[in-house]
Amino acid sequence: MHTSIPHNASSQTPATCRSVALAAVVGACVTLLTACANGPAPAAAAVAASVPLACDDGIKTAFKPDALTTVVAVQSFKQGQKVFVSDSGSPVTLAADMCMVKLKVGPGNPGPADARSTSVGIGIEVWLPTHAQWNQRIRNYGGGGYVGGGHLQAEHDGATLATAVGSKFPAPVIAGMGYASGTTDAGQRWSQNGSFTFLPDGTLNRTLIADFSYRSLVEQALKTQALVKLYYGQAQKYAYFDGHSTGGRQGWKIAQDYPELYDGYLVAAPALSTSKFGINSLYPQVVMKTDLGYTSADPGFVAANFRQKLVEVNKRAVQACDKESLGFLLDPFSCSYDPAKDAAALCAGVAGDGVTGRNSDAKSCVNLAEARVINKLWYGISSDGSYDPAQTAQARSGQSLGPRQLWWGFTRGADWGSLIGNVSGAETVAQYLQDIRYAPSTAVNRNVNFINASTTQRDKWRELDHAGLAAAFSQGLALQGVMSQLNTDSADLRKLRDLGRKVVTYTGLAEDAIPPATSVNHYERVAQGMGGMAEVQKFVRLYLVPGKAHSSQGRAFTVAGASDSSKNNAVPLPRLPGAGNQTPTREQDQMFTALIDWVEGGKAPGSITVTSRDNTVSYPLCVYPQKAVWNGSGSSKAAASYACQ
Repeated sequence: MHTSIPHNASSQTPATCRSVALAAVVGACVTLLTACANGPAPAAAAVAASVPLACDDGIKTAFKPDALTTVVAVQSFKQGQKVFVSDSGSPVTLAADMCMVKLKVGPGNPGPADARSTSVGIGIEVWLPTHAQWNQRIRNYGGGGYVGGGHLQAEHDGATLATAVGSKFPAPVIAGMGYASGTTDAGQRWSQNGSFTFLPDGTLNRTLIADFSYRSLVEQALKTQALVKLYYGQAQKYAYFDGHSTGGRQGWKIAQDYPELYDGYLVAAPALSTSKFGINSLYPQVVMKTDLGYTSADPGFVAANFRQKLVEVNKRAVQACDKESLGFLLDPFSCSYDPAKDAAALCAGVAGDGVTGRNSDAKSCVNLAEARVINKLWYGISSDGSYDPAQTAQARSGQSLGPRQLWWGFTRGADWGSLIGNVSGAETVAQYLQDIRYAPSTAVNRNVNFINASTTQRDKWRELDHAGLAAAFSQGLALQGVMSQLNTDSADLRKLRDLGRKVVTYTGLAEDAIPPATSVNHYERVAQGMGGMAEVQKFVRLYLVPGKAHSSQGRAFTVAGASDSSKNNAVPLPRLPGAGNQTPTREQDQMFTALIDWVEGGKAPGSITVTSRDNTVSYPLCVYPQKAVWNGSGSSKAAASYACQ
């Protein structure tokens, strides 16, 4: 694979160039500081293969790709060693010997030592198989949420900076499979905390937002490739990016803007259109406050038992639309279930839309106002709190927005109760209104703790009505330049196409964090602008996974929920490597295998048969826009009874 200076480096402003300072080609000691002043730097000549290095501190003196990059630590790990990683409560037992090199790439962002906006630079960890086990490939792995972690901060199990591990557990697992794998903290050290987006004076931190949006990703690619060449004495044959959620957004960011950095991209549940779905996450609170008189942070929410009512209505939606009797929805976009039209959902005596309620269970029945709220939340954020009861399956899927609709909600049958039970998305509103007071307090969402010296006031989100939230939504679009195009939803993939790079992307139809219509809408816009579906399928293929919720390792969801968690084992999901699957066969790494065969063998992926963990259900995942259709006669649990149509 050949790499070059990122193609749009010369378009950066001087201020942006200071924060970018991207390393040049693999093995070259060139930075973009010159490019900022004089235009794009020339591509460096290929560096001849060198003598392989040992996994020791000699790497600290040998690896000097540019003035901004420092080797912080080199660690040697042995097969069977237990390693604490950033996203696992228990240690990962390594399947093979490997080396981990920890890098710091400046310049970071100056400021008070205790400020979340202060950074010493971008942290990168590169996991290297032994020379004998390396398969001559790179498989870099993406982060999640606001990323961060122990790349440049000792915070795990009392580790020192030299011994702390900031990577998520797939990275050492991937290295154990024979791939070199780099990860990054995205330029900030605070694991899963977005406080870094604000400076101490309460204004947006444009430097670290740029690092988070794209610069850290370019550095991750270039520094991993440079180190691989130095360590093994030869460049990789192929380089891949593998990411989920924020990692999926990261993969798309590089594929859209710097596609030359990898040969192929595996993109799962990508956090595209970040401002849109993020602000949409707060919409339930505004709807409930307006229509029911409470938010989830108020006593009335618990008193009304609204979350449990939502669970019960969701079950009824699945019962109404699950013609395959799978316990979850194969095609939730086609489900138009409406509790306002279901007498069994409405409380006894309640006049609904053409029906009268007959449910006498006060804990599970809904009144008409509650039924309409649920419909609004399925619909997604609108400018005035309205929804379209005649919305089509195509519109629900992400192909078109309805009247006054700003973005799509989650599907029927998905567990998005966490968005109801917690105040989610308020931090996104705070960012785009450039006012940290809108962020939630830990009292209403213990998982969000925005720390900033400018003010301790929080929970101003309570003041928002539909017009105010719609204004925040518009501001999210207007500020994309300031936010370094964090939405990552460009439909212009001409450079990716022209370079012959490939993307396999997939998302769950039971998503509970990022509405699946987000990925569909992006793909549809790409097809509209680039010659139609058949043309786009030559370099990007999208798969929609029924029953899959939001998790990097695949998390099934059925409405049986915790009351019968074994049902989730009957949801077919793609097989992926993980702590319990460290030496997978090709068939146990399904989506990545499809990508490799496309990149290296020229075989475009078709339908991919997935099987449930208990081996009771299987069917094909189809290349979008096709979907798996049951023939109505054979077993709905057998792949042979389905066709992609």
